[in-house]
Amino acid sequence: MKSLYCICLIVFFYSCKDTPVTLNEVDTPSKESNAGKWITKEEKEERRLEKIYTRAVSTKGDTLLHYIPQDSVPLFFKRYGKKNPETRVLLSTKYGDVTFELFKETELYRSSFIYLIKNGYFNQTVFHRVVDDFIVQGGNSDDSYPSLMRNSSGNYQLPPHFLDNVKHERGTLSMAKSWDNNPDNWHNAFDFFITLKKAEHLDGEHTIFGRVVDGMEVLERISQIPTDSRDWPEEDVYMTFKVLKE
Repeated sequence: MKSLYCICLIVFFYSCKDTPVTLNEVDTPSKESNAGKWITKEEKEERRLEKIYTRAVSTKGDTLLHYIPQDSVPLFFKRYGKKNPETRVLLSTKYGDVTFELFKETELYRSSFIYLIKNGYFNQTVFHRVVDDFIVQGGNSDDSYPSLMRNSSGNYQLPPHFLDNVKHERGTLSMAKSWDNNPDNWHNAFDFFITLKKAEHLDGEHTIFGRVVDGMEVLERISQIPTDSRDWPEEDVYMTFKVLKE
């Protein structure tokens, strides 16, 4: 009987040892069995999340985006933003360069935009809508790769975030959205636009998350390209983005 009791205690001890980590766990260090070092609750949670936000790989072997469930968007980008705090980015086109400042106050938007830039999403997209003396819009393409990238992420959206006293003026950077069947005003995380002049009717409708610091003349030149009936330019203007050092 004593032997049986000892065996039960051993089984109970090891089953407790393997209990999974939860967000409510007390923040006490524990020792990894394989590395022999102490790790914190935050480090455990980091490893758990890495397993959740998996990356897909295309049939051609291209690494795509993390799959981000919609209800996990705030958690993912708050976490990503802490490690990637940059606020200045450079857009390059065949017509020249444009420098943007991203607002820290719209943290999910800043973090998401930096994430897409660092993962190369925009580098195969074009300016797909231009209206002279109004806006230029980018982030899409007829190519299949951008669509593949969007789908790999789950086509996540961002909740609206309107800043007081920040209005659509010349050079504001805003996020596009669908106007149909969108009562909660979710924004498309992949399509952005820049206003070429004041546009009060967009205030309170589209989240402004940055502004042009330099290069407005480049955007004005792009806005003058002839378009079809959908405002899609007859000439493809591809873009590349890179993050600038602070």
